[in-house]
Amino acid sequence: MRTQDLEYFVSLVQHMNFQKAAEACDVSQPTLSIQIKKLEEELGVSLLHRKGKGFSLSPIGLHLLPVIENILREVHNLQEMARWLRFQPVGVINIGIIPTLGSYIYEDLFSVFKERFPDNEIKLHEVNEDNLLSMLDKGQLQLGLLIGPIDNDRFLKAPLYEEQFVLGVNISHPLSSYETIELKDLKKHKLIMTKSMPEHLHLEPGSEEILNHARSISNDLETIRYMVKNSDNVSFFPKLSTLGNQQSSIKYINIKGDNLFRKVFLMMREDDIMKEKYYSFGNDVAGRISARLHPVRQGI
Repeated sequence: MRTQDLEYFVSLVQHMNFQKAAEACDVSQPTLSIQIKKLEEELGVSLLHRKGKGFSLSPIGLHLLPVIENILREVHNLQEMARWLRFQPVGVINIGIIPTLGSYIYEDLFSVFKERFPDNEIKLHEVNEDNLLSMLDKGQLQLGLLIGPIDNDRFLKAPLYEEQFVLGVNISHPLSSYETIELKDLKKHKLIMTKSMPEHLHLEPGSEEILNHARSISNDLETIRYMVKNSDNVSFFPKLSTLGNQQSSIKYINIKGDNLFRKVFLMMREDDIMKEKYYSFGNDVAGRISARLHPVRQGI
């Protein structure tokens, strides 16, 4: 049974004229007449009493009319809901994030998520880059947050934010008196960093040599912070990881020229019908993070 035939019948009842009903349905009058006749045959009842060129509703047709109208309303509601769901994710949205980003942007992700997707649940997965891309490809993740450069053309990549690094030193360290420092000044000091940091750092030309004497210790930034706090080691810390983390035993020093930074991207599948929604989500997250990295100073 076609819902279109039910629409033909309702239109005929509304106009009580085959020609006008056909025009309203944008079909020919013979087509409308034939389809209503087929509807009657399929139902096994007469919906109309036909008298020459005229007609009237049969008692059965009169009884079934509100049922048919209700069916069409439900079909319309179904279509509207399907259209809405096409652009609104259902259930859990899984987001992959690499550990060195993790806790420093969780609050931004959760706050924006509640605003953008109030009827959904967010689930965050801390995984390394290779596993993240694999899970994204298999549909186990809807979104992924990665540090560039990203050599992968299978996914859409949206810039999220760019973050400067600062140098962290123990307050008893000789460099603790500095307010800004040049990378070349670190050659004589014990520089440590996470194992993944060298491949994610964006350095100005000529600054790469600073990495040659650095020791890779761990992929846990908090382990690095602990070592800096309790030794004469120094390390780079992404700016977000220092906000609200102003430990009295560590001083964070700006790097002259802002020539040490990382770029963070939001990744998604190209065929995801929610990609426009996810882009908007990413833009809002980027706005929140930018406001934290570059707060506007209020006038006196």
